[in-house]
This record gives sequence, structure tokens and C-alpha cells, in this order.
Amino acid sequence: MIIHPTAIVSSQAEIGSAVEIGPYCIVESGVRIGDGCRLAAQVNICEGTTIGPETTVCEGAVLGGLPQHTQAPDNPGTLVVGARNSIREHVTIHRAMTASATTEIGDDCMLMVGSHVAHDCRLGNHVILTNGVMLGGHVEVGNRSCLGGNVAVHQFTRIGRLAMIGGCTKLVRDVPPFLLTDGTTAMIVGLNKVGLRRAGFLHKEVAELKAAYRLIYREGLPFKEMVTALESQFSVGVAAEYATFFSGGQRGFVQERRSPPQVTLRVHPTIDEEEVSEVRRMAG
Repeated sequence: MIIHPTAIVSSQAEIGSAVEIGPYCIVESGVRIGDGCRLAAQVNICEGTTIGPETTVCEGAVLGGLPQHTQAPDNPGTLVVGARNSIREHVTIHRAMTASATTEIGDDCMLMVGSHVAHDCRLGNHVILTNGVMLGGHVEVGNRSCLGGNVAVHQFTRIGRLAMIGGCTKLVRDVPPFLLTDGTTAMIVGLNKVGLRRAGFLHKEVAELKAAYRLIYREGLPFKEMVTALESQFSVGVAAEYATFFSGGQRGFVQERRSPPQVTLRVHPTIDEEEVSEVRRMAG
């Protein structure tokens, strides 16, 4: 264990083996830090926080702060961060609102510079939050999802696993698993094909997801009939996750962006060009 002389570490904190705590860090009482973790300079780990092994927390990050709420609780919940996470500079993650609840970060996640995870959020494994991402309270993010820079997610919104959210998207509705949103319109533009390929999905599985996508967004079925059709046609396999996802949630679901009909544009000549053509005609 290496603790810089300027760091303040409570005697009531539990520090694992081979942990490094850098200059001017503050580790409060009741904190648990797993083996092999590294805290860079000026990191604050607040009471009620547990950090899994081999996690790196970079400069200026604050983990376990009180919820940002007009009625901040006197007895807040906890924050549990999994193993092998990379938490970059100035990231903030808040504890849950109630004593019985927990804000959860899974394993092998990367939270990039300045991203924020509010109270009662739940992040799965291998999640990436790019610079400036803001998650409101009670947001759920599925395994291997990736959120682009400056994405803002409304409270209680769910993002399914392996979804890719385009940069600067404002999400106010749920994003189903395996899909890709456009940052300009915040609407669905197809499957997250790159993410599926990188995750090792088989060609058969991708074809199944394409068929489910067409059923959801192209057949025009009423919502309940669409869910029933998903349950009937995709009762097993990866596409079976859609029916389960659509059966939950409280905020509705992001719709597909459909391209407008193709329009032929006719470019008219300028006044000068018309005059030149008329002169040539009269001269000729």
C-alpha cells in the first residue's frame, strides 16, 4: 500500500492490498477500496462507497457524493463500483437517495472526463460514457452500451444492452437493446452493427435481430400487438430480449428516424447566365 503524505485517509476506511492513494486525496470513513486500486491526485471517495479491485480513479473525481436533490436525504444510500473500471478526470458519481438503495457501476466500465452519474443509476458491465455524459437519477444502462459525448439522459430512462447513443443526444425515452441513435434527431437509425460485430455476435443472431427490428419499426402494429408478436416469433435467442424490454419502462420508447422521400432538385440558372444565353441566341 502506498499513501501519499498529503492524503487524508480515515482510520475507519477499509483499504485492500497494493492500493495507491495519490496527493491530496480524501477517503472518508466506511469506504471500502479493493486490492490493486489506484487513486490519482485530489480524488474524493465519500462515505458509503465501495470500489472493486483494480479500479483506477483519476484526478479530481468525486465518488459517493450526496444526491443533487432539492430535498437531499439525511441518511442516503450507497455507491458500489465494480472491478477493473477506469474512472477519468472530474467524474462525479452520487449515492442513492434512500438508505436501502444503491447506485451501481458494473465491471470493466470506462467513464470519461467530466461524465456524471446521478443517484440510483445502474450501469452494467463494459459500459462507456464518453466525455460530458450526464445521467439523471434512476437511469439504467445495459451491458456494453456506449454513450457519445455530451449525451443527456432524463431520469428513469432505460438504455438496453449494446445500444450506441450518438453524441449530443437528448434522451427522454427508452432505447431498446442493440440499436443505434442519431445524435442530431435522437431517433433510432438501425442496429448497432459495429458493436454487435465487436461483441462477437454470429451472423445468424444479427439476422434474427434484423427481423425483430423490422417487426418493431416497419410493420406498423399497435404496441400491444407488436409485443405479442415479438413474444411469439422470438421466444428464444438474443431477439427475445426485445419483448422483455418493451414490457417494462415508464417513459415510452424512442422511435425510428425515417428518411424523407427522394426529391429531384432542379437548379435554375442565374440571371447573368440567362442574359448570356439570350445574347448568344440573338447573335446566332
